[in-house]
Amino acid sequence: MEIKELLKMQEELDQYIVDMQFNTTEEGLAQVDGNDMEFLANRLLALQVEVSELANATRCFKYWSSKGMEPKERLLDEYADCMHFMFSIANTLKFTADEIENAYIKKHKENYRRQEEGY
Repeated sequence: MEIKELLKMQEELDQYIVDMQFNTTEEGLAQVDGNDMEFLANRLLALQVEVSELANATRCFKYWSSKGMEPKERLLDEYADCMHFMFSIANTLKFTADEIENAYIKKHKENYRRQEEGY
């Protein structure tokens, strides 16, 4: 599946969620855009929470504990939650699939350069 398809799926899910939470009136659906900038702060915070849940499931910071990571299925579930909010944020900021891919490739090259230069 390509980034463009994932962005579209997330756009539809976000609109569905907004419709269910905010747009239901006796007259029908009001017009609240599921990707309105008013949701950006909430989505950024939600992403932070989901990253924290992933960290908690990996137990990577729990040096005081002898328990291991949660099962891979749980880790993937938390990772997918993070991806959902990453795509929500991308849609909210009006990023295109091409822009995301190009930015990733540019940063990828920069990260190699940084390593070569002793960053």
